Amino acid sequence: MAQMLHPPAPPSWRERWFKAMFASVGTSFTTAIVLVLLAVVIYKAFVWGVWDATTVIDPNVCRDSAGACWGAVRYNHRIILLGRYPIGEGWRPVLGMVLLLGSVGLAATPRFFGSKGVWMVAVALVPFVALLAGGWAGLTPVDSDLWGGLPLTLLLSVFAVMTSVPLAIALALGRRSQLPIVRWVCTGYIEIIRGVPLITVLFFGAFVLPLLLPASWRADPMIRVAFCLTAFSAAYLAEVYRGGLQAITKGQSEAAHALSLSRWQSLKLIILPQAARLTIPPATSHFIGVLKDTSLVAIVNIYDLTGSLKMALTNPDWRPYFVEAYIVVSAIYLVLGLSIVRYGRFLEHRYALDKR
Repeated sequence: MAQMLHPPAPPSWRERWFKAMFASVGTSFTTAIVLVLLAVVIYKAFVWGVWDATTVIDPNVCRDSAGACWGAVRYNHRIILLGRYPIGEGWRPVLGMVLLLGSVGLAATPRFFGSKGVWMVAVALVPFVALLAGGWAGLTPVDSDLWGGLPLTLLLSVFAVMTSVPLAIALALGRRSQLPIVRWVCTGYIEIIRGVPLITVLFFGAFVLPLLLPASWRADPMIRVAFCLTAFSAAYLAEVYRGGLQAITKGQSEAAHALSLSRWQSLKLIILPQAARLTIPPATSHFIGVLKDTSLVAIVNIYDLTGSLKMALTNPDWRPYFVEAYIVVSAIYLVLGLSIVRYGRFLEHRYALDKR
């Protein structure tokens, strides 16, 4: 009996990696140079950050040290992470962050996809803000200008993302509307907001808008800045969703019409789900940008994570060791950004059009 011929096994990831790195003489030479430079950088960083570093909270010891002074981070860690929030009340923003991150983590699971997850995060924002503000259940009231650090960065980021998504969808649909006035208004809003930097929008919301409104209509500066981030984010995100809507073929709408679905049913059940799936990669990148854009609110005297870092470095004893502090803050942003990236990859694989 003739033996059955089986196709050859695909190469392992080690074989593919080795072939890609050393495919030719030129590629091998380039790979060797990059690996040597990388080894030198890692060695220098290890010597400076670990071997010769000190963790003693003493500026004199840091001056005599040849490596990093992590004592500066130990001394200023509370100001960096919590800003000017009252010392005896630091448990409140920490508890609020735990509630918010926990709700975001649960909402990101497939079991809570959709409106349930959105409402879960929205509800978690209420106790977070209530804990920060105080004034109830015996909690000491804390003005919003004392909020800061990592809790404020998370609060502004989550709020801007949650509120900008529905506004962006409305703008994207409005820009494709057959009604001229709706299309003109949405197009004008998007182009004007995208045509100015975020700093300009923040300055307008923080300083110019209060001058244009009656005193009784002036909202808290934190609220104005949060909505400025939302308005700026929605303008860019609207173009992302508009690209997704344009990628949907006309046959989808015709099929929905054949099933006797109304326009809104077609949008809700057929068009928008497909557009959202197609825009997962650019939307993920946009959400990472929203997280990093919160660092600009320090310009309008609101001290987020980077603003609190700059405030901590005003101490002349620890000012020379700003590199160590920036490394810690950069690591926090990196962890948050990579978490968003990994979740975006998870969604791409879950809703991939090609299941290969």
